Parts: sequence; C-alpha cells; structure tokens
Amino acid sequence: MEASLAISVGFKDAIRAKLTGFDAAVTVEAPIRNSDIAATLFLTRTPALDSIVRANIPSSAELRLSLRQPGMLKTDDNFQGVVYVGQQPEATFDFERSCITDGEWPDFAADSCANDIVVSESLARSLGLAKGDKVFSTFIIDGDVKLRRHRIAALYNSSFGEYDMTVVFASLGSLQRVAGVDSLTGTRLDIRGIPDADIESRADALQRGLIGAVATRILDEYYPVDNIRHSGALYFNWLSLLDTNVAVILALMFAVAAFTLVSSMYILILERVRMIGVLRTIGASGRLVEQVFTGLGMRLLLVGMLIGNIFGTGILLVQKYTHAIPLDPDMYYLSYVPVDIRPWAFIALNTGVIVAAWLTLAIPARTASRTDPSQVIARD
Repeated sequence: MEASLAISVGFKDAIRAKLTGFDAAVTVEAPIRNSDIAATLFLTRTPALDSIVRANIPSSAELRLSLRQPGMLKTDDNFQGVVYVGQQPEATFDFERSCITDGEWPDFAADSCANDIVVSESLARSLGLAKGDKVFSTFIIDGDVKLRRHRIAALYNSSFGEYDMTVVFASLGSLQRVAGVDSLTGTRLDIRGIPDADIESRADALQRGLIGAVATRILDEYYPVDNIRHSGALYFNWLSLLDTNVAVILALMFAVAAFTLVSSMYILILERVRMIGVLRTIGASGRLVEQVFTGLGMRLLLVGMLIGNIFGTGILLVQKYTHAIPLDPDMYYLSYVPVDIRPWAFIALNTGVIVAAWLTLAIPARTASRTDPSQVIARD
C-alpha cells in the first residue's frame, strides 16, 4: 500500500515537473487586437503589462520573456522540423540544466554563446550530430528564408519523447534578431514557480486582471492567458487515472489483508475453544472474551504492520536514492521508478488500516464471545 502511494505521487510529480519545465505553469500569450479576433505573433513586455501580471501572481514566481520560433535543423543529408525556444538569460534554468547529459548549459547572456544551441540526445542521434558540431538552422519569416549557423553546445535528455524531438534551446537575442524584433519582444510571458494546486486559480485571476486593465485603458490590447492544465490536458487526464488505479489497488490489498486477518482470528478461536469455555465458566462475560480476541488480532496486525513499514519504507528509500528499478522512458517518460515519500500520507494510511482492521475483527471476535461453555465442556 505504501509503495502504491509513494510511486503514484512520485510519478505524477515527475511528469508535472517535466510539463511545467518545458511549457511553464501559466503563460500570457501574444495579444488579440481590435475585435476581429486576429492574433498577433509577438508580445512586447511593457511596464504596464509587467505590473498587472506581477500583481496577480505570487511574489516568489518567476516571470520570463520567451520567444518560440518554428524552424528546421538541417545537416548535409538530413533535416528535422523543430521549435527554437529562447528565454531571458537571467532566468534560473534549473529544469533545463538538470536534463543536460553532455556539455554545459551556455551562458546565453554572453555574446560568445549567441550562436549556441542545446538539442536533445534523441534529436542529435537521429541527425547524426554530437556536442560541438556545427549545424544550419532555417527559418521562414514573413515569406523570407533566413539561414543561421549554430554550434551544439550541449545535449539534454528529459525522457519526454514528444518534447525532446522538437524543442531546441537557443539564445533569446539571436531569435529576436532572426524575427526582426527588439529585446523586449517575444511570443509570450512564461510564469514559473506557481504551486500545482494554485495554477488554475492564479491563471483565472490573472486573466481577470488583464481584462480589467483593458477596460480601464491601462492596457490597449487583450492578452489571453493559458495554463499548463489546459495546454497539457492530455497528460493531466492520464495522470488523473492513476488515482483510480491506486484506489483499486488499495481496496484489493486491504480485502486480501482483511481475509487473512479474519481467517487467522478464526484459527485462534478454534485453537482456544477450551480456554473460551473455561473463561465463560468462571464468569467471564461475552464482552471480555470479545476484547481478549480483538486484542490478539490487533497484536497480530500491529506486528505485521511494523514489519511491513520497516521493509516497505526501506525499499522505497533505496529506490528513491539509487533508482535501482528502471523504466522504459519511451513508455513511461521516465527512466526509473519515481518515489515520493510523504510521512503524513503514510501516517494516514497506517491509521486507516488500523481502524478498518479493528472494525473487521469485530465479526470473528463476536463469534468467540457467543460460544456456549456447556457445549464446549460437554464435548470434552
């Protein structure tokens, strides 16, 4: 039961971290102008827009200007359509750095790294590229073809196949020059660091704030707001199914445990029929006999739970720090079984099992209390 909880929570947290790492928790998209619902391609970061956004997000959240530009990565004999992602160089890039497997994350603020890119291992393998290779990038801007020569500074591997094959990290400044826009312009604002439980409420509050700013003429344009629960709905719906699976697993495990516990209690009762007869003969009440056998059953349960907690938590800790049990990343988006041990969840689980088991033991214990001493003595 503990393994089911720890693995389920760990798996969901790991997938959410990858989704928000690639796509941000909340995004402010390029504005829609006038009433013709014709979206623009670019967003300009202005003080007015910044103030409205920051007023509606946690102070600890990180706000990044981002530019995403479709293009094509081309070698002499192969090519691949990708999306080049450039973000403000002052950002932390914790997620991106954690995925680096070869090389180092470039300092995109330095001019010497303006032509550096970071591609995934799977993309590099499909194009026959390696760290340090030079490669051409092709962009189509307003009908014109623009060619840039990039150097692969590092390789990353997130085990997230759909993203790994399409996302190429590049310098924000170089992408802005390709697009012909200034240093304050991108395709969207990325907001990171919002707790998972607050994503939708924060996105709704931000959208209302931006709409209000247009109504009061603080802003001249309407900025749509999106969140990862909407853009990544396919993955979140898949993760929500895990809760059902865990509930079924816990129910089945408890059913087996309850059957074993009740069976053990009946065996104890059959082995101690004479003792029950003696107790009832010397004046013990049915309630006392019931308490005696309930206590025996609970002792059996607590010993088993103690052993289970020691071994279960020990195995989970080994997996948490060694990643000994692997997974197929092509199937599960992770290369190992993730584990997240939450003490409050384990305490709640143990408490629930104890209460449920105590209620379950009432049935065989009641049988023992109703044993007729005259029949036991007559058989003897």
